[in-house]
Amino acid sequence: MNLISKTKDYLNKFIELGVLLLAISVIAEILFGPNVPFFGSTVTQNLIGLMNNLGDQGIAALIIIFAIIFVYRKALK
Repeated sequence: MNLISKTKDYLNKFIELGVLLLAISVIAEILFGPNVPFFGSTVTQNLIGLMNNLGDQGIAALIIIFAIIFVYRKALK
């Protein structure tokens, strides 16, 4: 049981780190334009494209969005 809880803690930290890096890259792109050297280019365009693709899928996209929100809420607590 200890191994499972450690793995869960590592995964939660990994998700939290991913969310923070995503937020930093979006802020950096907004402040400095699309050619931010460290974070790559067009992060916001990729996110918009992802949301558009999810929106085209209908109810499946809604379920995925709720799952993502659920994971983020648990990760940020």
